[in-house]
Amino acid sequence: MSPKAPQTWRAWARVPATTSNLGPGFDVLGMALTLYNELEIDFTVSGTVGGTCALRIEGEGAETLPKDETNEVARVLKAAGHLSSYNARVRLKNAIPVARGLGSSAAVRLGALLASSVFGDHDEEEIVAQACELEGHPDNVVPAFYGGLRLSLMDGERLVHVPLREPKDLAVVACVPAFELSTEKARAVLPDKVSRADAIFTSARVGLLAYAFERRQYHLLRTAMQDVLHQPYRRPLVPGLRHVIDGANAAGAFGAALSGAGPTVLALSPKAKAPRVARAMQKAFLSWRSESRGLVLGIDTKGAQAKRVE
Repeated sequence: MSPKAPQTWRAWARVPATTSNLGPGFDVLGMALTLYNELEIDFTVSGTVGGTCALRIEGEGAETLPKDETNEVARVLKAAGHLSSYNARVRLKNAIPVARGLGSSAAVRLGALLASSVFGDHDEEEIVAQACELEGHPDNVVPAFYGGLRLSLMDGERLVHVPLREPKDLAVVACVPAFELSTEKARAVLPDKVSRADAIFTSARVGLLAYAFERRQYHLLRTAMQDVLHQPYRRPLVPGLRHVIDGANAAGAFGAALSGAGPTVLALSPKAKAPRVARAMQKAFLSWRSESRGLVLGIDTKGAQAKRVE
């Protein structure tokens, strides 16, 4: 904690949801969405070595997330040293579904780091690097912080990220099933090696995807969003996945894919057709006995925000 911080102070942060991969861009492509988690933290000098963290949660995860020091916010604050001499009282207002492939863990970790650093000397790159280290990969953290559509990768220990032209004239439809799927479980089913044919298939479609966005050639998205690296292996974990993607495309979406590790399925659609695409995706999930909700979202271009609350 910065020595400039007062005895008692309050910080606020807001972080957008993200979708990653967009089909073939496994662990490298991510996009920020207009759905947000907010947190407010009251810090008070504890007077002893080692502070405490108390939480109150509203919205998504209010009934299931821990409210003690095993909560991820508390873990982040402790790991960053912010509880060494401060007590923290945290209020979470969550709109991002938990364990659904919409970047909820990245939002929590990044939000905790941002809120606790409003008095610190940390620069942007340091905060992003910390969040990426906690998350394990940058594809959600980078767009959550900067907004928009981002390509990110690790070059050794150096984080490299660049903005791509986001399809702001399209709607993003997120069909969120009622069941959860942890990233750990979704990664456990992936193979350690892929064939040369799959590598060629993937590199071609990542290039085509970037071209489709840059040139706004959205008719190419159905081909560009195809994937062989992760979706075929995760299909048994998301019953009806292929039918939901087919349903979105048949209803007028330009393309659809698993959002992150799933189980949410994401479609890019003309704005006028987005409600119909959402209904078609819900109907497809229901045919596999899974309730779901269809969210029609936009693309967040501002990224995460944090400030001191007076």
